[in-house]
Amino acid sequence: MSDTPDVAEVTPIPQGTRLGNEANTANEDCDSESSVETATNVKKTVHLRLSSTWWMEIITMSISFGCIAVLISILMRFQNRLLTEWSFFISINATVAVAITAARATLLAAISVCLSQEKWTRFTKRTHRLQDFAIIDTASRGPLGSLQMLYKISWGFASISAIVVFLSLLTDTFVQQVVQLEPGTISTYKEGSATFGYAHGYKSYKSYKYESLGMDINNDINSAVLSGLQPKSRTFTFSCHSNCTWNSYYITLGFSSACNDATKETLETLKCNDGPQTHSITGKQGLPCRMSTPNDVKLELGARAISDSYMNINSSRFYMSDYLNGSPAFYAAVWTWKPGADYSMDIEIPKLKTLLQNNSVIIECALRVSLYNYSDISSISNSFTVGVIEQIPLGVITGITVSDMLGNTHHPHQEASLWWNHTNDDLPDVYFSAIDFHYTSSFLRSSAFSGTLGDSTPDDHTFSPGATTFFGNGTLEVVSGIFDSISLSLTDMIRQGSGMQIAQGTTSQAVVYIRVRWEWLILPLVVHLLGGIALFVTIVGTKRTGDVPLWKGSTLAVLYHWVNKDGIIGSQVQNLEDLEKVKKMQVMLEKKGGISDS
Repeated sequence: MSDTPDVAEVTPIPQGTRLGNEANTANEDCDSESSVETATNVKKTVHLRLSSTWWMEIITMSISFGCIAVLISILMRFQNRLLTEWSFFISINATVAVAITAARATLLAAISVCLSQEKWTRFTKRTHRLQDFAIIDTASRGPLGSLQMLYKISWGFASISAIVVFLSLLTDTFVQQVVQLEPGTISTYKEGSATFGYAHGYKSYKSYKYESLGMDINNDINSAVLSGLQPKSRTFTFSCHSNCTWNSYYITLGFSSACNDATKETLETLKCNDGPQTHSITGKQGLPCRMSTPNDVKLELGARAISDSYMNINSSRFYMSDYLNGSPAFYAAVWTWKPGADYSMDIEIPKLKTLLQNNSVIIECALRVSLYNYSDISSISNSFTVGVIEQIPLGVITGITVSDMLGNTHHPHQEASLWWNHTNDDLPDVYFSAIDFHYTSSFLRSSAFSGTLGDSTPDDHTFSPGATTFFGNGTLEVVSGIFDSISLSLTDMIRQGSGMQIAQGTTSQAVVYIRVRWEWLILPLVVHLLGGIALFVTIVGTKRTGDVPLWKGSTLAVLYHWVNKDGIIGSQVQNLEDLEKVKKMQVMLEKKGGISDS
Protein backbone atom coordinates (compact mmCIF):
# COMPACT_ATOMS: atom_id res chain seq x y z
CA MET A 1 0.00 0.00 0.00
CA SER A 2 1.16 3.59 -0.71
CA ASP A 3 0.80 6.53 1.62
CA THR A 4 0.76 9.22 -1.10
CA PRO A 5 -1.69 9.13 -3.99
CA ASP A 6 -0.76 10.11 -7.55
CA VAL A 7 -3.21 12.99 -7.87
CA ALA A 8 -2.43 13.32 -11.58
CA GLU A 9 -4.11 10.03 -12.28
CA VAL A 10 -6.41 9.21 -9.38
CA THR A 11 -8.43 11.57 -7.30
CA PRO A 12 -8.36 10.49 -3.64
CA ILE A 13 -11.74 9.56 -2.21
CA PRO A 14 -11.52 12.16 0.57
CA GLN A 15 -11.26 14.92 -2.03
CA GLY A 16 -14.88 14.22 -3.01
CA THR A 17 -16.10 15.77 0.23
CA ARG A 18 -16.04 19.28 1.56
CA LEU A 19 -12.36 18.63 2.15
CA GLY A 20 -12.04 19.04 -1.65
CA ASN A 21 -10.77 22.43 -2.83
CA GLU A 22 -10.28 23.74 0.68
CA ALA A 23 -8.51 20.69 2.03
CA ASN A 24 -5.50 22.47 3.41
CA THR A 25 -7.61 25.16 5.04
CA ALA A 26 -10.02 22.62 6.48
CA ASN A 27 -7.21 20.47 7.80
CA GLU A 28 -5.56 23.45 9.46
CA ASP A 29 -8.86 24.46 11.02
CA CYS A 30 -9.50 20.90 12.08
CA ASP A 31 -6.03 20.61 13.60
CA SER A 32 -6.43 23.84 15.53
CA GLU A 33 -9.91 22.98 16.73
CA SER A 34 -8.95 19.48 17.82
CA SER A 35 -5.68 20.34 19.54
CA VAL A 36 -7.40 20.38 22.88
CA GLU A 37 -9.09 17.05 22.17
CA THR A 38 -5.79 15.51 21.11
CA ALA A 39 -4.23 16.48 24.39
CA THR A 40 -7.08 15.03 26.40
CA ASN A 41 -7.19 11.75 24.42
CA VAL A 42 -3.55 10.79 24.82
CA LYS A 43 -4.61 7.78 26.81
CA LYS A 44 -6.47 5.32 24.69
CA THR A 45 -9.97 4.41 25.61
CA VAL A 46 -10.90 0.88 26.50
CA HIS A 47 -12.80 0.60 23.26
CA LEU A 48 -9.76 1.66 21.24
CA ARG A 49 -7.57 -0.84 23.02
CA LEU A 50 -9.97 -3.65 22.31
CA SER A 51 -10.37 -2.55 18.71
CA SER A 52 -6.62 -2.65 18.15
CA THR A 53 -6.45 -6.32 19.21
CA TRP A 54 -8.41 -9.56 18.68
CA TRP A 55 -9.52 -9.81 22.29
CA MET A 56 -13.08 -8.75 21.54
CA GLU A 57 -13.46 -11.51 18.94
CA ILE A 58 -11.77 -14.08 21.16
CA ILE A 59 -14.15 -13.22 24.00
CA THR A 60 -17.13 -13.35 21.63
CA MET A 61 -16.05 -16.73 20.25
CA SER A 62 -15.54 -18.01 23.80
CA ILE A 63 -19.08 -16.96 24.68
CA SER A 64 -20.32 -18.86 21.63
CA PHE A 65 -18.49 -22.03 22.68
CA GLY A 66 -19.76 -21.48 26.22
CA CYS A 67 -23.35 -21.44 24.95
CA ILE A 68 -22.72 -24.72 23.13
CA ALA A 69 -21.17 -26.21 26.28
CA VAL A 70 -24.17 -25.14 28.36
CA LEU A 71 -26.51 -26.62 25.75
CA ILE A 72 -24.68 -29.95 25.75
CA SER A 73 -24.60 -30.09 29.55
CA ILE A 74 -28.36 -29.46 29.71
CA LEU A 75 -29.04 -32.15 27.14
CA MET A 76 -26.79 -34.66 28.91
CA ARG A 77 -28.42 -33.96 32.25
CA PHE A 78 -31.99 -34.36 31.04
CA GLN A 79 -31.45 -37.11 28.48
CA ASN A 80 -34.03 -39.92 28.97
CA ARG A 81 -35.56 -38.13 31.95
CA LEU A 82 -39.19 -37.24 32.49
CA LEU A 83 -40.45 -33.96 31.12
CA THR A 84 -41.98 -33.23 34.53
CA GLU A 85 -38.45 -33.00 35.96
CA TRP A 86 -37.86 -29.91 33.84
CA SER A 87 -38.78 -27.02 36.14
CA PHE A 88 -37.36 -24.00 34.30
CA PHE A 89 -39.88 -21.25 33.53
CA ILE A 90 -39.57 -21.87 29.78
CA SER A 91 -39.74 -25.23 28.04
CA ILE A 92 -36.68 -27.29 27.25
CA ASN A 93 -37.20 -26.71 23.53
CA ALA A 94 -37.30 -22.97 24.11
CA THR A 95 -34.15 -23.19 26.22
CA VAL A 96 -32.36 -25.09 23.47
CA ALA A 97 -33.50 -22.48 20.95
CA VAL A 98 -32.22 -19.63 23.14
CA ALA A 99 -28.86 -21.35 23.67
CA ILE A 100 -28.27 -22.10 19.99
CA THR A 101 -29.43 -18.62 18.95
CA ALA A 102 -26.97 -17.02 21.36
CA ALA A 103 -24.21 -19.36 20.19
CA ARG A 104 -24.93 -18.64 16.54
CA ALA A 105 -25.16 -14.86 17.04
CA THR A 106 -21.86 -14.62 18.90
CA LEU A 107 -20.19 -16.96 16.42
CA LEU A 108 -21.27 -14.83 13.45
CA ALA A 109 -20.22 -11.66 15.27
CA ALA A 110 -16.65 -12.96 15.43
CA ILE A 111 -16.64 -14.55 11.96
CA SER A 112 -17.96 -11.40 10.28
CA VAL A 113 -14.98 -9.51 11.72
CA CYS A 114 -12.66 -12.20 10.35
CA LEU A 115 -14.11 -11.73 6.86
CA SER A 116 -13.99 -7.95 7.19
CA GLN A 117 -10.29 -8.08 8.05
CA GLU A 118 -9.69 -10.58 5.22
CA LYS A 119 -10.68 -7.98 2.62
CA TRP A 120 -7.61 -5.98 3.70
CA THR A 121 -5.26 -8.93 4.20
CA ARG A 122 -6.04 -10.38 0.78
CA PHE A 123 -4.39 -7.46 -1.04
CA THR A 124 -1.08 -7.44 0.89
CA LYS A 125 0.92 -10.04 -1.06
CA ARG A 126 -0.30 -9.75 -4.65
CA THR A 127 -2.86 -7.98 -6.76
CA HIS A 128 -6.48 -9.05 -6.98
CA ARG A 129 -9.57 -7.69 -8.61
CA LEU A 130 -10.93 -4.70 -6.76
CA GLN A 131 -14.30 -6.45 -6.98
CA ASP A 132 -12.96 -9.07 -4.55
CA PHE A 133 -12.84 -6.34 -1.91
CA ALA A 134 -16.59 -5.75 -2.28
CA ILE A 135 -17.41 -9.49 -2.49
CA ILE A 136 -15.58 -10.30 0.74
CA ASP A 137 -17.16 -7.31 2.44
CA THR A 138 -20.60 -8.56 1.35
CA ALA A 139 -19.75 -12.06 2.58
CA SER A 140 -19.27 -10.69 6.09
CA ARG A 141 -22.88 -9.53 6.09
CA GLY A 142 -24.78 -12.76 5.55
CA PRO A 143 -25.17 -16.24 3.98
CA LEU A 144 -25.96 -15.00 0.46
CA GLY A 145 -22.78 -12.94 0.29
CA SER A 146 -20.71 -15.80 1.70
CA LEU A 147 -22.12 -18.16 -0.93
CA GLN A 148 -21.22 -15.63 -3.62
CA MET A 149 -17.71 -15.44 -2.21
CA LEU A 150 -17.29 -19.22 -2.33
CA TYR A 151 -17.92 -19.47 -6.06
CA LYS A 152 -16.50 -16.12 -7.22
CA ILE A 153 -13.23 -16.01 -5.26
CA SER A 154 -10.50 -18.61 -5.23
CA TRP A 155 -10.58 -20.68 -2.06
CA GLY A 156 -8.22 -20.02 0.80
CA PHE A 157 -8.30 -19.81 4.56
CA ALA A 158 -10.89 -17.05 4.31
CA SER A 159 -13.21 -19.56 2.66
CA ILE A 160 -13.57 -21.28 6.03
CA SER A 161 -15.23 -18.15 7.41
CA ALA A 162 -17.56 -18.00 4.41
CA ILE A 163 -18.52 -21.65 4.91
CA VAL A 164 -19.28 -20.96 8.57
CA VAL A 165 -21.53 -18.02 7.69
CA PHE A 166 -23.44 -20.07 5.11
CA LEU A 167 -23.83 -23.24 7.20
CA SER A 168 -24.96 -21.24 10.22
CA LEU A 169 -28.16 -20.71 8.27
CA LEU A 170 -28.99 -24.40 8.86
CA THR A 171 -28.04 -24.75 12.50
CA ASP A 172 -31.37 -23.55 13.89
CA THR A 173 -33.26 -26.12 11.82
CA PHE A 174 -30.98 -28.94 12.90
CA VAL A 175 -31.07 -28.04 16.57
CA GLN A 176 -34.88 -28.06 16.53
CA GLN A 177 -34.63 -31.81 15.88
CA VAL A 178 -32.30 -32.52 18.80
CA VAL A 179 -34.93 -32.76 21.54
CA GLN A 180 -37.77 -35.20 21.00
CA LEU A 181 -40.61 -35.55 23.49
CA GLU A 182 -41.55 -39.20 23.47
CA PRO A 183 -44.66 -40.57 25.22
CA GLY A 184 -44.17 -43.55 27.49
CA THR A 185 -45.30 -45.17 30.71
CA ILE A 186 -43.78 -45.69 34.12
CA SER A 187 -44.79 -48.15 36.79
CA THR A 188 -45.40 -46.85 40.27
CA TYR A 189 -46.13 -48.80 43.42
CA LYS A 190 -49.03 -47.60 45.48
CA GLU A 191 -50.64 -49.88 48.01
CA GLY A 192 -54.18 -50.84 47.03
CA SER A 193 -54.03 -49.28 43.57
CA ALA A 194 -53.30 -52.48 41.62
CA THR A 195 -54.52 -55.67 43.28
CA PHE A 196 -56.21 -58.98 42.69
CA GLY A 197 -56.75 -61.95 44.97
CA TYR A 198 -55.24 -65.41 45.03
CA ALA A 199 -55.61 -68.18 47.59
CA HIS A 200 -53.90 -71.36 48.75
CA GLY A 201 -57.01 -72.74 50.37
CA TYR A 202 -60.78 -72.46 50.65
CA LYS A 203 -63.19 -72.87 53.52
CA SER A 204 -66.65 -71.37 53.53
CA TYR A 205 -68.12 -69.58 56.49
CA LYS A 206 -71.17 -68.02 54.85
CA SER A 207 -74.18 -70.36 54.58
CA TYR A 208 -77.91 -70.51 55.13
CA LYS A 209 -78.79 -73.36 57.50
CA TYR A 210 -81.83 -75.50 57.10
CA GLU A 211 -81.78 -77.08 60.55
CA SER A 212 -84.76 -79.28 59.84
CA LEU A 213 -82.89 -80.85 56.92
CA GLY A 214 -79.55 -80.95 58.62
CA MET A 215 -77.68 -79.33 55.70
CA ASP A 216 -76.29 -75.98 54.58
CA ILE A 217 -76.38 -74.12 51.30
CA ASN A 218 -73.25 -72.31 50.16
CA ASN A 219 -74.55 -69.48 48.03
CA ASP A 220 -71.05 -68.53 46.89
CA ILE A 221 -70.62 -71.91 45.22
CA ASN A 222 -74.10 -71.79 43.71
CA SER A 223 -73.51 -68.32 42.29
CA ALA A 224 -70.12 -69.33 40.89
CA VAL A 225 -71.58 -72.31 39.04
CA LEU A 226 -74.45 -70.28 37.60
CA SER A 227 -72.07 -67.49 36.56
CA GLY A 228 -69.92 -70.04 34.76
CA LEU A 229 -72.87 -71.06 32.59
CA GLN A 230 -72.51 -67.73 30.79
CA PRO A 231 -68.80 -67.37 29.95
CA LYS A 232 -69.19 -63.95 28.34
CA SER A 233 -70.69 -62.47 31.48
CA ARG A 234 -67.94 -63.72 33.80
CA THR A 235 -65.38 -61.10 34.82
CA PHE A 236 -62.11 -61.34 36.71
CA THR A 237 -62.29 -59.40 39.96
CA PHE A 238 -59.40 -56.98 40.37
CA SER A 239 -58.62 -53.39 41.34
CA CYS A 240 -56.85 -51.08 38.91
CA HIS A 241 -57.54 -47.38 38.39
CA SER A 242 -55.49 -47.03 35.21
CA ASN A 243 -53.17 -49.48 33.45
CA CYS A 244 -51.56 -51.98 35.81
CA THR A 245 -48.89 -54.65 35.67
CA TRP A 246 -48.01 -57.57 37.93
CA ASN A 247 -44.43 -58.66 37.27
CA SER A 248 -44.36 -61.68 39.55
CA TYR A 249 -46.12 -65.03 39.28
CA TYR A 250 -48.89 -66.15 41.61
CA ILE A 251 -50.01 -69.66 42.59
CA THR A 252 -53.69 -69.99 43.38
CA LEU A 253 -56.00 -72.87 44.23
CA GLY A 254 -58.85 -73.49 41.82
CA PHE A 255 -60.91 -75.95 39.84
CA SER A 256 -60.18 -77.54 36.49
CA SER A 257 -62.31 -79.61 34.16
CA ALA A 258 -61.75 -82.23 31.49
CA CYS A 259 -64.47 -83.45 29.14
CA ASN A 260 -64.56 -86.33 26.68
CA ASP A 261 -67.03 -88.01 24.36
CA ALA A 262 -68.34 -91.01 26.30
CA THR A 263 -71.15 -91.94 23.89
CA LYS A 264 -69.89 -95.38 22.92
CA GLU A 265 -68.97 -96.51 26.44
CA THR A 266 -72.21 -95.18 27.95
CA LEU A 267 -74.51 -96.72 25.32
CA GLU A 268 -72.93 -100.07 26.03
CA THR A 269 -74.65 -99.88 29.43
CA LEU A 270 -78.06 -98.97 27.96
CA LYS A 271 -80.87 -101.02 29.47
CA CYS A 272 -84.56 -100.80 28.68
CA ASN A 273 -87.60 -102.53 30.11
CA ASP A 274 -88.31 -105.94 28.56
CA GLY A 275 -91.61 -106.79 26.97
CA PRO A 276 -93.93 -105.28 24.38
CA GLN A 277 -94.55 -102.06 26.27
CA THR A 278 -94.63 -98.86 24.34
CA HIS A 279 -92.95 -95.62 25.43
CA SER A 280 -96.28 -93.86 25.91
CA ILE A 281 -97.49 -96.09 28.73
CA THR A 282 -94.30 -96.39 30.72
CA GLY A 283 -94.79 -93.11 32.53
CA LYS A 284 -96.80 -94.92 35.20
CA GLN A 285 -94.52 -97.92 35.33
CA GLY A 286 -91.11 -96.26 35.67
CA LEU A 287 -88.59 -94.92 33.19
CA PRO A 288 -88.19 -97.26 30.21
CA CYS A 289 -84.43 -96.83 29.58
CA ARG A 290 -81.36 -96.00 31.65
CA MET A 291 -77.58 -96.05 31.31
CA SER A 292 -74.40 -95.05 33.15
CA THR A 293 -71.27 -93.21 32.03
CA PRO A 294 -67.84 -94.77 32.60
CA ASN A 295 -67.67 -92.90 35.92
CA ASP A 296 -71.17 -93.95 37.01
CA VAL A 297 -73.18 -90.81 36.24
CA LYS A 298 -76.78 -92.01 35.82
CA LEU A 299 -78.72 -90.97 32.71
CA GLU A 300 -82.37 -91.87 32.27
CA LEU A 301 -84.98 -91.38 29.58
CA GLY A 302 -88.12 -89.58 30.72
CA ALA A 303 -91.64 -90.90 30.39
CA ARG A 304 -91.96 -89.39 26.93
CA ALA A 305 -90.22 -87.20 24.39
CA ILE A 306 -92.37 -84.40 23.04
CA SER A 307 -89.80 -82.44 20.99
CA ASP A 308 -87.21 -83.10 18.31
CA SER A 309 -84.38 -82.59 20.83
CA TYR A 310 -83.98 -84.28 24.17
CA MET A 311 -81.27 -83.39 26.73
CA ASN A 312 -80.54 -84.78 30.13
CA ILE A 313 -77.90 -83.53 32.61
CA ASN A 314 -76.89 -85.28 35.78
CA SER A 315 -73.97 -85.29 38.21
CA SER A 316 -72.37 -87.72 40.61
CA ARG A 317 -72.06 -87.53 44.35
CA PHE A 318 -68.84 -86.60 46.13
CA TYR A 319 -67.24 -89.57 47.85
CA MET A 320 -64.32 -88.66 50.08
CA SER A 321 -62.91 -92.18 49.91
CA ASP A 322 -62.58 -91.90 46.15
CA TYR A 323 -60.97 -88.48 46.36
CA LEU A 324 -58.41 -89.77 48.83
CA ASN A 325 -57.25 -92.02 46.00
CA GLY A 326 -56.76 -89.10 43.62
CA SER A 327 -60.07 -89.26 41.75
CA PRO A 328 -61.80 -86.07 40.55
CA ALA A 329 -64.16 -84.46 43.03
CA PHE A 330 -67.22 -85.26 40.93
CA TYR A 331 -68.43 -85.97 37.42
CA ALA A 332 -71.23 -84.56 35.31
CA ALA A 333 -72.69 -85.81 32.05
CA VAL A 334 -74.73 -84.19 29.30
CA TRP A 335 -76.82 -86.49 27.11
CA THR A 336 -78.32 -85.13 23.92
CA TRP A 337 -80.72 -87.25 21.84
CA LYS A 338 -82.36 -86.45 18.52
CA PRO A 339 -85.46 -88.72 18.35
CA GLY A 340 -85.86 -88.24 14.60
CA ALA A 341 -88.81 -88.94 12.31
CA ASP A 342 -89.04 -92.60 13.32
CA TYR A 343 -89.99 -91.71 16.86
CA SER A 344 -93.61 -91.67 18.01
CA MET A 345 -95.39 -91.75 21.31
CA ASP A 346 -96.38 -95.40 20.68
CA ILE A 347 -92.93 -96.61 19.67
CA GLU A 348 -92.06 -100.02 20.99
CA ILE A 349 -89.24 -100.35 23.44
CA PRO A 350 -86.93 -102.37 21.15
CA LYS A 351 -87.21 -99.73 18.43
CA LEU A 352 -86.74 -96.99 21.02
CA LYS A 353 -83.53 -98.64 22.14
CA THR A 354 -82.28 -98.66 18.56
CA LEU A 355 -83.05 -94.95 18.15
CA LEU A 356 -81.23 -94.15 21.37
CA GLN A 357 -78.13 -95.99 20.19
CA ASN A 358 -78.08 -94.27 16.80
CA ASN A 359 -78.94 -90.66 17.68
CA SER A 360 -77.32 -89.96 21.07
CA VAL A 361 -74.29 -87.85 22.04
CA ILE A 362 -73.03 -88.22 25.60
CA ILE A 363 -70.33 -85.94 27.01
CA GLU A 364 -68.82 -86.69 30.42
CA CYS A 365 -66.85 -84.05 32.34
CA ALA A 366 -64.68 -84.37 35.43
CA LEU A 367 -64.17 -81.55 37.94
CA ARG A 368 -61.16 -81.58 40.23
CA VAL A 369 -59.15 -79.23 42.41
CA SER A 370 -55.99 -77.90 40.74
CA LEU A 371 -53.36 -75.23 41.10
CA TYR A 372 -52.93 -72.38 38.64
CA ASN A 373 -49.75 -70.43 38.04
CA TYR A 374 -50.62 -66.93 36.82
CA SER A 375 -47.91 -64.82 35.16
CA ASP A 376 -47.55 -61.99 32.64
CA ILE A 377 -50.54 -60.26 34.23
CA SER A 378 -51.78 -56.84 33.18
CA SER A 379 -54.82 -54.63 33.05
CA ILE A 380 -55.18 -52.20 30.17
CA SER A 381 -58.22 -49.97 29.80
CA ASN A 382 -59.98 -51.92 32.57
CA SER A 383 -59.46 -55.21 30.71
CA PHE A 384 -57.72 -57.77 32.93
CA THR A 385 -55.45 -60.22 31.13
CA VAL A 386 -53.45 -63.17 32.41
CA GLY A 387 -50.91 -63.77 29.67
CA VAL A 388 -49.76 -67.20 30.86
CA ILE A 389 -51.94 -69.64 32.82
CA GLU A 390 -50.23 -72.88 33.79
CA GLN A 391 -52.44 -75.59 35.25
CA ILE A 392 -50.76 -77.77 37.87
CA PRO A 393 -52.59 -81.00 38.85
CA LEU A 394 -52.59 -81.88 42.54
CA GLY A 395 -53.01 -85.64 42.41
CA VAL A 396 -53.57 -87.71 45.55
CA ILE A 397 -54.24 -85.69 48.69
CA THR A 398 -51.79 -85.81 51.57
CA GLY A 399 -54.44 -86.19 54.23
CA ILE A 400 -57.51 -84.87 55.97
CA THR A 401 -57.74 -82.72 59.06
CA VAL A 402 -60.91 -83.12 61.13
CA SER A 403 -61.82 -80.89 64.05
CA ASP A 404 -64.79 -81.40 66.39
CA MET A 405 -66.41 -84.02 64.15
CA LEU A 406 -68.19 -85.75 67.02
CA GLY A 407 -69.55 -82.56 68.54
CA ASN A 408 -71.14 -81.38 65.28
CA THR A 409 -73.76 -84.07 64.76
CA HIS A 410 -75.79 -82.22 62.12
CA HIS A 411 -72.74 -81.35 59.99
CA PRO A 412 -70.10 -84.02 60.65
CA HIS A 413 -67.75 -82.75 57.91
CA GLN A 414 -68.09 -79.03 58.65
CA GLU A 415 -64.56 -78.76 60.06
CA ALA A 416 -62.88 -81.33 57.77
CA SER A 417 -60.21 -80.07 55.36
CA LEU A 418 -58.38 -81.94 52.64
CA TRP A 419 -54.82 -80.81 52.18
CA TRP A 420 -51.77 -81.29 49.97
CA ASN A 421 -48.21 -80.52 51.00
CA HIS A 422 -46.16 -82.70 48.69
CA THR A 423 -46.94 -80.90 45.46
CA ASN A 424 -43.51 -79.42 44.71
CA ASP A 425 -40.69 -77.61 46.46
CA ASP A 426 -41.71 -74.40 44.68
CA LEU A 427 -45.43 -74.79 45.37
CA PRO A 428 -47.32 -73.87 48.55
CA ASP A 429 -49.31 -76.17 50.82
CA VAL A 430 -53.00 -76.02 49.88
CA TYR A 431 -56.27 -77.16 51.40
CA PHE A 432 -59.99 -77.35 50.61
CA SER A 433 -62.94 -77.82 52.97
CA ALA A 434 -64.56 -81.24 52.59
CA ILE A 435 -68.05 -79.92 53.26
CA ASP A 436 -67.65 -77.47 50.38
CA PHE A 437 -67.02 -80.41 48.08
CA HIS A 438 -70.39 -81.74 49.25
CA TYR A 439 -72.02 -78.35 48.69
CA THR A 440 -70.71 -78.23 45.13
CA SER A 441 -71.76 -81.79 44.38
CA SER A 442 -75.21 -81.21 45.86
CA PHE A 443 -75.80 -78.13 43.74
CA LEU A 444 -74.69 -79.87 40.54
CA ARG A 445 -77.16 -82.68 41.30
CA SER A 446 -79.96 -80.27 42.23
CA SER A 447 -82.75 -79.24 39.87
CA ALA A 448 -81.02 -75.88 39.47
CA PHE A 449 -78.33 -77.60 37.38
CA SER A 450 -79.32 -81.18 36.55
CA GLY A 451 -82.53 -81.71 34.65
CA THR A 452 -84.24 -82.77 31.47
CA LEU A 453 -85.37 -80.76 28.47
CA GLY A 454 -87.84 -82.19 26.01
CA ASP A 455 -90.02 -84.47 28.11
CA SER A 456 -92.53 -81.85 29.30
CA THR A 457 -93.68 -78.30 28.63
CA PRO A 458 -93.05 -75.21 30.79
CA ASP A 459 -96.66 -75.22 31.99
CA ASP A 460 -96.29 -78.76 33.26
CA HIS A 461 -95.53 -79.11 36.97
CA THR A 462 -92.93 -81.73 36.10
CA PHE A 463 -90.97 -79.29 33.90
CA SER A 464 -87.41 -79.23 35.28
CA PRO A 465 -84.84 -78.37 32.60
CA GLY A 466 -82.04 -77.43 35.01
CA ALA A 467 -79.17 -75.87 33.07
CA THR A 468 -79.88 -77.73 29.82
CA THR A 469 -80.78 -74.54 27.95
CA PHE A 470 -77.19 -73.29 28.32
CA PHE A 471 -75.62 -76.30 26.58
CA GLY A 472 -76.95 -75.64 23.10
CA ASN A 473 -76.60 -78.67 20.82
CA GLY A 474 -74.61 -80.60 23.43
CA THR A 475 -71.47 -81.11 21.36
CA LEU A 476 -68.09 -81.80 22.96
CA GLU A 477 -66.86 -78.29 22.12
CA VAL A 478 -69.85 -76.54 23.66
CA VAL A 479 -69.99 -78.69 26.79
CA SER A 480 -66.22 -78.45 27.35
CA GLY A 481 -66.34 -74.67 27.02
CA ILE A 482 -69.10 -74.32 29.60
CA PHE A 483 -67.44 -76.62 32.15
CA ASP A 484 -64.14 -74.77 31.66
CA SER A 485 -66.03 -71.57 32.39
CA ILE A 486 -67.60 -73.12 35.49
CA SER A 487 -64.14 -74.19 36.68
CA LEU A 488 -62.73 -70.70 36.22
CA SER A 489 -65.74 -69.18 37.97
CA LEU A 490 -65.22 -71.51 40.94
CA THR A 491 -61.52 -70.57 40.86
CA ASP A 492 -62.45 -66.89 41.07
CA MET A 493 -64.68 -67.71 44.04
CA ILE A 494 -61.77 -69.40 45.80
CA ARG A 495 -59.44 -66.48 45.06
CA GLN A 496 -61.87 -64.11 46.77
CA GLY A 497 -62.78 -66.42 49.63
CA SER A 498 -61.70 -66.48 53.24
CA GLY A 499 -58.16 -67.52 52.34
CA MET A 500 -57.62 -64.66 49.89
CA GLN A 501 -54.17 -63.09 49.68
CA ILE A 502 -53.47 -59.80 47.90
CA ALA A 503 -51.28 -59.66 44.80
CA GLN A 504 -49.91 -56.12 44.70
CA GLY A 505 -48.90 -54.80 41.29
CA THR A 506 -47.71 -51.53 39.87
CA THR A 507 -49.75 -48.80 38.24
CA SER A 508 -48.75 -47.59 34.81
CA GLN A 509 -48.80 -43.85 34.38
CA ALA A 510 -48.59 -42.02 31.07
CA VAL A 511 -45.53 -39.79 30.97
CA VAL A 512 -43.39 -37.91 28.46
CA TYR A 513 -39.68 -38.65 28.15
CA ILE A 514 -37.01 -36.25 26.97
CA ARG A 515 -35.06 -37.99 24.22
CA VAL A 516 -31.89 -36.40 22.83
CA ARG A 517 -31.01 -37.19 19.24
CA TRP A 518 -27.34 -36.30 19.24
CA GLU A 519 -26.88 -36.79 15.52
CA TRP A 520 -28.76 -33.55 14.86
CA LEU A 521 -26.16 -31.67 16.90
CA ILE A 522 -23.27 -32.69 14.63
CA LEU A 523 -23.70 -29.83 12.14
CA PRO A 524 -23.84 -27.06 14.79
CA LEU A 525 -20.74 -28.50 16.46
CA VAL A 526 -18.88 -28.71 13.14
CA VAL A 527 -19.86 -25.12 12.31
CA HIS A 528 -18.52 -23.90 15.65
CA LEU A 529 -15.33 -25.91 15.24
CA LEU A 530 -14.78 -24.35 11.81
CA GLY A 531 -15.53 -20.95 13.34
CA GLY A 532 -12.81 -21.43 15.93
CA ILE A 533 -10.36 -22.50 13.22
CA ALA A 534 -11.31 -19.50 11.07
CA LEU A 535 -10.66 -17.06 13.92
CA PHE A 536 -7.32 -18.67 14.72
CA VAL A 537 -6.21 -18.62 11.07
CA THR A 538 -7.27 -14.99 10.69
CA ILE A 539 -5.36 -13.91 13.80
CA VAL A 540 -2.22 -15.73 12.65
CA GLY A 541 -2.55 -14.36 9.13
CA THR A 542 -2.90 -10.81 10.41
CA LYS A 543 0.17 -11.19 12.62
CA ARG A 544 2.25 -12.35 9.65
CA THR A 545 1.22 -9.28 7.62
CA GLY A 546 1.88 -6.84 10.43
CA ASP A 547 1.84 -3.81 8.15
CA VAL A 548 -1.97 -4.05 7.81
CA PRO A 549 -3.86 -2.28 10.62
CA LEU A 550 -6.83 -4.00 12.20
CA TRP A 551 -9.41 -2.08 10.22
CA LYS A 552 -11.80 -5.04 10.57
CA GLY A 553 -15.25 -3.84 9.51
CA SER A 554 -14.67 -0.09 9.80
CA THR A 555 -16.50 1.93 7.12
CA LEU A 556 -14.35 4.99 7.81
CA ALA A 557 -11.27 2.98 6.96
CA VAL A 558 -12.76 2.21 3.55
CA LEU A 559 -13.73 5.86 3.08
CA TYR A 560 -10.18 7.07 3.67
CA HIS A 561 -8.55 4.66 1.19
CA TRP A 562 -7.90 5.32 -2.49
CA VAL A 563 -6.48 3.50 -5.52
CA ASN A 564 -3.78 5.04 -7.77
CA LYS A 565 -3.13 4.40 -11.45
CA ASP A 566 -0.78 1.51 -10.66
CA GLY A 567 -3.50 -0.33 -8.72
CA ILE A 568 -2.00 0.43 -5.33
CA ILE A 569 -4.42 0.97 -2.46
CA GLY A 570 -3.33 3.78 -0.19
CA SER A 571 -4.69 5.66 2.78
CA GLN A 572 -4.25 8.94 4.59
CA VAL A 573 -5.14 7.17 7.85
CA GLN A 574 -2.34 4.97 9.09
CA ASN A 575 -3.69 3.53 12.31
CA LEU A 576 -6.68 3.33 14.61
CA GLU A 577 -5.61 6.46 16.47
CA ASP A 578 -5.87 8.46 13.25
CA LEU A 579 -9.20 6.81 12.55
CA GLU A 580 -10.49 7.90 15.95
CA LYS A 581 -9.49 11.49 15.19
CA VAL A 582 -11.48 11.76 11.98
CA LYS A 583 -14.64 10.28 13.53
CA LYS A 584 -15.73 13.69 14.79
CA MET A 585 -15.26 15.54 11.51
CA GLN A 586 -18.30 17.43 10.25
CA VAL A 587 -18.90 16.44 6.60
CA MET A 588 -21.55 16.77 3.94
CA LEU A 589 -22.14 14.87 0.73
CA GLU A 590 -21.13 16.88 -2.36
CA LYS A 591 -24.12 17.43 -4.61
CA LYS A 592 -24.01 17.15 -8.36
CA GLY A 593 -24.17 20.94 -8.89
CA GLY A 594 -21.48 21.74 -6.34
CA ILE A 595 -21.17 22.08 -2.58
CA SER A 596 -24.15 23.52 -0.81
CA ASP A 597 -23.48 26.27 1.71
CA SER A 598 -26.70 25.82 3.56
